[in-house]
Amino acid sequence: MNIAQGLVHARRVAGTREAVVCGSTRYTWEEFDQRTDALARGLAGLGIQRGDRVAVLMLNCHRYLELYYACARMGAVIVPLNIRLARPEIVFILNDSESKVLVVDKAFAPHATGRDTFPTVENIIYIGDDKTPDGMMNYEDVVSKGSHMQESVDQAMEDDDLSGLYYTGGTTGRAKGVMLSHKNVVSNAVNVVIAAAYNEKDTYLHAAPMFHLADTASTFAITMVGGRHAFVPMFNPEAVLQVIQQEKVTVTTLVPTMINMLLNHPHVDNYDLSSLRRLTYGAAPMPVELLKKGLAKWGQIFGQGYGLTEAAPLLTGLDTWDHIPDGTPEQMQRLSSVGREIPCVEVRVVNVDGEDVQPGEIGEIIARGPNIMLGYWHMPEATAAAIVDGWLHTGDLATVDEANYIYIVDRAKDMIISGGENVYSIEVENALYTHPAVLEAAVIGIPDEHWGEAVHAVVVLKPGMQASAEELINHTRTQIAGYKVPRSIEFFTEALPKSGAGKILKRTLREKYWVGQSRNVH
Repeated sequence: MNIAQGLVHARRVAGTREAVVCGSTRYTWEEFDQRTDALARGLAGLGIQRGDRVAVLMLNCHRYLELYYACARMGAVIVPLNIRLARPEIVFILNDSESKVLVVDKAFAPHATGRDTFPTVENIIYIGDDKTPDGMMNYEDVVSKGSHMQESVDQAMEDDDLSGLYYTGGTTGRAKGVMLSHKNVVSNAVNVVIAAAYNEKDTYLHAAPMFHLADTASTFAITMVGGRHAFVPMFNPEAVLQVIQQEKVTVTTLVPTMINMLLNHPHVDNYDLSSLRRLTYGAAPMPVELLKKGLAKWGQIFGQGYGLTEAAPLLTGLDTWDHIPDGTPEQMQRLSSVGREIPCVEVRVVNVDGEDVQPGEIGEIIARGPNIMLGYWHMPEATAAAIVDGWLHTGDLATVDEANYIYIVDRAKDMIISGGENVYSIEVENALYTHPAVLEAAVIGIPDEHWGEAVHAVVVLKPGMQASAEELINHTRTQIAGYKVPRSIEFFTEALPKSGAGKILKRTLREKYWVGQSRNVH
């Protein structure tokens, strides 16, 4: 399997049809194929070879899609960077991945200063119509130079050749690079085509960030069927509504917080969204009441996808026909599930002995299939802990019903999902502990109507020292990405509750915030 095969197919079956629309830029599949070929040659002209890493830090754009396919064609490994990371986190990933090229747009060019802090990066490519900053080269110049090169750089890739490194927050306090092969990505794309019934008449809107697997889950699938890609730089309710109406968007993927913003936008009813046939949500649990509101306004266009980066990412789906606005109690109950396993992937919920749980019992979700990652970059022990006997252990706790619908009830991993972004508490705790007044710190997720979960810190200060919540919040902001920064802090005057083994009992800290909730994720 080779990611680039999907582009070859699109060119053959839909060559003269529009492939991308990004602002005023429009290309057919033939033109898009030519640009990715020229970009691949241009990267090769910079010394990029098969297996070299190309890091990308930019907003959504047709050029992001070009980078995905140019890297795939030449066998380079793309490293999509989370645009919300703090600069120290970005520097860590550049160094850990040993990226040779960094691509930035105008919004993130300031992160590319201090070249000595990421010495493996040999070239920085700038995307922007204004003057290219000193020390960088312009993206379109790279494409132009590549278009004049004669020798093809397309590679015949093997199934398990690495296609991308997708970094996730680490429970050990450092980000982990998830290694996804060409087979992982292509098999996921096939699964998505089947699950979402994508076809050549579809226009997919990239509204979720393109570094995130929630969006990438559909990126390669839409190309595979010769559909059309539309883009907004980043999620903005008004811009999304405008593009859906203008380009007659048929499918898109949003996290629940985005859907909430659209539903509550004061001008939402001024736009014609009748072209939408499927709105996939994922990356965070969907509040059932919000889902009911969406069904009442837009009808049965909702579909859910559950997965994780390590699965490229899709594992289960709750299809549109399961989203019944006024169904039976059983049907309404299923709105709180993540659906059932998708084709070509095995998903089980097992107890500590590895046996399938019975309905009502709680166990861990495990999965296996061609979409499961190769492992974690340079982390064999973490890989061995995550993939046991061929089964990926997700760390998500769930139960099942008689029809094999899966219901997530909690997370075994110490992770918070806020606005669709994974926040590992230890990263936040590490930042808090760098403040001289902090003696103990525990970070938990608490219910939040807007973000799903909010990052909340419980802190014990050192005797005789003082620090306000505002001071600690501002301190962590210098250490970690903004979305990881605590939104609230409470202070304990005594030691935090601990187990007999000396571990802080976070479940005890969480209890008072989750009283009355039907599940311990929000």
